[in-house]
Amino acid sequence: MFSSMHLLILVFCAVFIVAITVYAVKKRVPLRKMLSFMVGVTIFGELMKVFSRIIVQDGAALLSVEFLPLHLCSIQIFALWFLRFFNKSPQTEKTLLAFMYPTMLVGGAAALLIATVTPISLANPEIYEYFVYHASVVAFGLYIPLTKQVDFTWKRLGKTMAILAILFFFSIYFNAMFSQGIYRANFFYSSFPPLPGLPYLNFSFFGRTLSSEKLGWIWYLVKLVFLGFVVILSCYAPFLIKNARIKKASDIA
Repeated sequence: MFSSMHLLILVFCAVFIVAITVYAVKKRVPLRKMLSFMVGVTIFGELMKVFSRIIVQDGAALLSVEFLPLHLCSIQIFALWFLRFFNKSPQTEKTLLAFMYPTMLVGGAAALLIATVTPISLANPEIYEYFVYHASVVAFGLYIPLTKQVDFTWKRLGKTMAILAILFFFSIYFNAMFSQGIYRANFFYSSFPPLPGLPYLNFSFFGRTLSSEKLGWIWYLVKLVFLGFVVILSCYAPFLIKNARIKKASDIA
């Protein structure tokens, strides 16, 4: 999974993430400017992806469905553009930022580690789009709590879980809509694991093969949903604990 080139790119991504995050926090970059930066990243990424991966044959240009922005990280494009150009509601902004914090931070980091783009080579134009975008996503995910854009409460945790659950459920429909021929769509990885041979995300039941593939898939979904729940809760936990301590101290006083 980790080739020497992959590890080298991860080092550059780590430096990139730290540099952006430290600059944004120290300079107190306003949310609007940070959103503008992210919009620029999305424009670069999507143009790079489309023009490097589009296939032109038989007098027509066609982009494969696998490159549609319907994964957890790529749907953030719509949220970023909406917040930057269209949203007028402070409450909607807080709700979306509360959702984007854990999904960008953890989702982006996971995408960097489990890179699904191939080949991992500097000669592959998609490499630059993939790693620059996901590194920027992680940096924005860190920016949200470090600059205190949102108060992370139990109510916002519930809304984040609800949004993620709705998107995950609809990903099953997306995968059905966009699977074609021998290609199987796998948005949100609700069809099958992101990579073969993963120790946790697989169709086996504690190392044993179930009686049918459908049961294996259902068990895989259970594990995937549980993992998502634990990860989101872990991201919120420090803030929820801090809020609880502050409330307890104020009650005693």
